[in-house]
Amino acid sequence: MRIRVAGVEDDPERLFDLLWMLAPDDDRPDPARLSAAWNAAVTQAGRAVFLAEAGPDLVGTLDTIVVPNLTRGARPFMLIENVVVRTEYRRRGIASALLEAALARAAEQGCYKVQLLTNSKRADAHLFYEKHGFARSARGYRHYL
Repeated sequence: MRIRVAGVEDDPERLFDLLWMLAPDDDRPDPARLSAAWNAAVTQAGRAVFLAEAGPDLVGTLDTIVVPNLTRGARPFMLIENVVVRTEYRRRGIASALLEAALARAAEQGCYKVQLLTNSKRADAHLFYEKHGFARSARGYRHYL
């Protein structure tokens, strides 16, 4: 297995197929819109989309962004989103490897914290993140538009 940061040359359709596991009811964007979103994501300052590959197969991903900050000595923080591993590849350390790569990047960037949200009903995910040093903290809120 190999963990790497995605680039513009990567195929957004291949990644979207994997991300669809998170939101299978989502409409598939037209290719032009998907391509534009992909280019914006992988070229955005502070952003890194990590990919886990097993041979030619894309088996996992995790999206990060380092956010500039004015508190905590003006040290940035990292947000993590869209963590997914293909069902048939779960429990093989792939999510752990992705998370470790993100945490290493956060440390390299001088982040004072790494933050993420997970579905309140996903007890397995809660245990996974706690195993990796994350602590439950403030109650999270979302406002979808």
